[in-house]
Amino acid sequence: MGRAHRHGLALPPVRRPAGRRLGPPPPTWDAVLDRLHPDDSPAFREALGVAADRGELDVSFRLQRSAGDRWFRVRGASPGGDGPVLTLAGSILDIDELRRIQDRNAYHAAIVESADDAIIGLDRDAAIVAWNGGATRLFGREPAEVLGQPVSALAPWVRLDLMPDLIPRALRGESVSHQIVEHRREGGDRQEFALTLGPVRDAGGELVGASLIARDVTGRRAMERRLVAAGRDLRRRSDELEQFVYTVSHDLKSPLVTCTGYVGLLEEDLQAGDSEAAVDSARRVRNAVTRMSRLIDDLLELSRIGRAEGPPKRLDLPRLAAELAEMMGPRFEELRARLEVAPGLPEAVFADERDLSRALENLLENALKYACDGPGSVVTLGGRSEDGQTLLYVRDSGPGISPDYHQKIFGLFQRLDVSKPGTGVGLASVAKVASVLGGRAWVDSEPGRGATFWLSLPEPTAGDRE
Repeated sequence: MGRAHRHGLALPPVRRPAGRRLGPPPPTWDAVLDRLHPDDSPAFREALGVAADRGELDVSFRLQRSAGDRWFRVRGASPGGDGPVLTLAGSILDIDELRRIQDRNAYHAAIVESADDAIIGLDRDAAIVAWNGGATRLFGREPAEVLGQPVSALAPWVRLDLMPDLIPRALRGESVSHQIVEHRREGGDRQEFALTLGPVRDAGGELVGASLIARDVTGRRAMERRLVAAGRDLRRRSDELEQFVYTVSHDLKSPLVTCTGYVGLLEEDLQAGDSEAAVDSARRVRNAVTRMSRLIDDLLELSRIGRAEGPPKRLDLPRLAAELAEMMGPRFEELRARLEVAPGLPEAVFADERDLSRALENLLENALKYACDGPGSVVTLGGRSEDGQTLLYVRDSGPGISPDYHQKIFGLFQRLDVSKPGTGVGLASVAKVASVLGGRAWVDSEPGRGATFWLSLPEPTAGDRE
């Protein structure tokens, strides 16, 4: 090596063994300093200053070469005793490949650390060995709290239902992606994670652990559910519109045909001077017009279902049932029938009050019309909570309904007994209220054994109420 004149350090001379072919001579210190990368020059000169004082040198630097910059590391120590440092003995090591690997690893580590996703490394025993910033933000725990801990340590406050199965699969060398799991924080808030797991192998291809990437997809999944619900609602409305156009054009035409026929008879009666027959024809025309008016009124009521502003609200169900019983009770008494409200009603139901009241009133009207012909008939309004739903029912002891008509009677303008007054819109309204609220309506009945009309309404989750 050459001499470091500025620091009073002498590099030892190079002795060439006799008879051995030598390569080009090593560069002198001046040559090294001349080719030193400008960015590394301050640290290099500072290291030389420290070496002059303490007799120890350890510094990495780049040399500028025609083929490109290259990293070296020089390490040395003074061979002298306690006296002034005059010379250093040491080595210069080409660390270019090592340094570039370190730089590349640091670059990748920075990307991983800044990722929004939680990226967790596990060893073969499923212990946590890597924990990035995304994991800290997502799980709320610092690396010092979790490194070295088994991944199952997250379980006391994070319920990842599928983890017991997914982790072993990844540790067996299987890649697993797009697995949605539910995560509940200590406060009960629900989150949904999309998990991707895969094996981690060393340079020799040996399996050494697994990686776990967790992405918070709570917002995305909620949006997907809303889109699915909107699509379902759009299809329902399209079907309803198609049915509405067909049934309205058919059923509203019937009173018009009746009117046309009796108006013709009225003209003939007037021409013949038969006033009694003319009055009868005029009465029949009025009845047809009245029926058409009722149909139009019922259709307008049907069209208003589901137009409430805002989401369903919490309703006091016992209070609502009591009000309906008070309103409808006298009409049952007129027929010597009895309307009862069953005990044990759920305390609350989530719905629009106007729509739900209309649906229950229609069911009670239906029972009053078809199941209270004899004295002593009993109609019961009741309900219960079951599997995340509120089930409401109106039970009667009437003649019952054949299973062949259980679905059909909820269609628009469908009537099984045309001898009773009505337009055939009531049960269609009940079905629409149930559909608008995300539930359904149906009937359990057999001929001669009464009927129970059901209305199921979903109980909202915490996320749905937000």
